[in-house]
Amino acid sequence: MSVLRVLTFCLSAVALAIASPADIEKRAPLQQSVYDQIVYHFKYASSAYANSCGHPNGQHLVKTFSNKATDTQGYIARDDVKKEFIVAFRGSTDCTDAKTEKNSKLVKLAGPGYFKFGGDYPPLVHKGFLAAHNSVAQNIQDTLKAQLEANNGSHAHYAIISVGHDIGGSLAALAGVAFRYVFFDNLVQTYTFGQPRTGDINWAYLVDELMGYLTYRVVHTNDGVPKLIPGDVKGYVHHPVEYWNYRDPPSANTTKQCRDTGDSLLGEDEKCSISVKTHTVNAAHFKYFNIPYNKAYCSAK
Repeated sequence: MSVLRVLTFCLSAVALAIASPADIEKRAPLQQSVYDQIVYHFKYASSAYANSCGHPNGQHLVKTFSNKATDTQGYIARDDVKKEFIVAFRGSTDCTDAKTEKNSKLVKLAGPGYFKFGGDYPPLVHKGFLAAHNSVAQNIQDTLKAQLEANNGSHAHYAIISVGHDIGGSLAALAGVAFRYVFFDNLVQTYTFGQPRTGDINWAYLVDELMGYLTYRVVHTNDGVPKLIPGDVKGYVHHPVEYWNYRDPPSANTTKQCRDTGDSLLGEDEKCSISVKTHTVNAAHFKYFNIPYNKAYCSAK
């Protein structure tokens, strides 16, 4: 997304070694069914990088969306077996050394679907990410409303799931919050992979209040992109529930659920990915669950 200019998306970055913390090893492994769902939804996120994808993750393509001004793309898919709509946002496709500071000003959360926040402490989010989301949000919401009402309402109770890798993860998180307000009768979930910090502490509180454990913020080993926007300087905070694949090869046994216990100033579990001091784009960002970040799953099942 060249208009955002926030990530150094270059494969020449060097990966740092991972040391598995002993206390992470002691935590209960992730349930296999949860792990499988995370991997399954990553395939939607990776397929969003394809120039065209007739059957995202083998499912029905409802519509693609794009905004040239913000260079924002993605698609909406429907899974009639799992009974869910999937909104997938493409991540960055540029290899640029642009600074993360550009467009990283924190602004009040506002746009299609959002509650009109007042008071002295409204949730604040990344200006560039919000502009990108808002440029396609109304189109997405209108399409979902039409789909939920189609076929005599046979899809009315489908879940609505937003997914994305990299910047696409931030857009998916923003979309998930809007969906909770607009589609309050439907189950709403988000799956993000290598998501940069997206907003401030009030944003993190809002996501936690609305989504809780229905948001899956996934980090692969020492992926530096989730820490690329510094929280201690800029005021950015991740929403608290994290799923850390802390060691390769990836499996349910090497993926842990993490949650801030209230001790961290950044709202993140200090025993999880934030404990690895990596703040650059590196090899871990380009592969999740041994799947390349841009692998397309576009054939009909």
